[in-house]
Amino acid sequence: MNSVFEVCYSWNREAIPTGGADPVYMMVEWRYGAPAKRLRKVAPKIVSRDMELLLKPEFGIELKGIYGCRSKETDIGWILRLGDVYKGESKQILLEFAMGPRVSGKAAICSAYWSTRKVKQSQRVLLRREQLYIQYTSHLGMLRQPEDPKVEKTIKLSETVPLIKQALRAYERGRAQEGSNLLRRHADALLIEAARKQDLDYYQEAEIVEKLRHHYEITYGASHNSHGKAMSGE
Repeated sequence: MNSVFEVCYSWNREAIPTGGADPVYMMVEWRYGAPAKRLRKVAPKIVSRDMELLLKPEFGIELKGIYGCRSKETDIGWILRLGDVYKGESKQILLEFAMGPRVSGKAAICSAYWSTRKVKQSQRVLLRREQLYIQYTSHLGMLRQPEDPKVEKTIKLSETVPLIKQALRAYERGRAQEGSNLLRRHADALLIEAARKQDLDYYQEAEIVEKLRHHYEITYGASHNSHGKAMSGE
């Protein structure tokens, strides 16, 4: 592993009030080596297998949500399964915390342990260990600072997958209108963000949601109608 392993932690807000906050989000990004070029002539090289991130929250800190990877809670903390890493490939996840009250100042939130398996070996090695912090304050100027736009965008886009699952459950249980409304409202919210921020990613996400809604309408609408006809003896 000759490439440098880089990690970036970004909170959605610069500081939180001394009384605590829920939710607070952190985006975690990682990469081996320089960013990969968009057009590749050869297949990317695997530089790390079965990457794992172990998170150990401090007392009074709750890790409420993990978006973008598989995870499980253990006696030693939360283990996040991050999969293989290719040279130059950037990956990211989103973490959701609930934070209890603290005095003003920099406070430890959790410990992070990054480990991986060496290519062609089964041995797991520790890549890095670090303590993560956030600023507590009662200063209104700091608390009123706008959210980090990149993290805010990740939060908004991360809402799509669980919402699609919720809508699908509604369709499967015969509540097609409820499922359709969930998807339509989310698509509309994404389109508003796309127009407000002039960001094509929001528009593309809205397009995906609308296509899924159309697909579910055809699939479950037809199934529901056929069932209704069979029940009425038509």
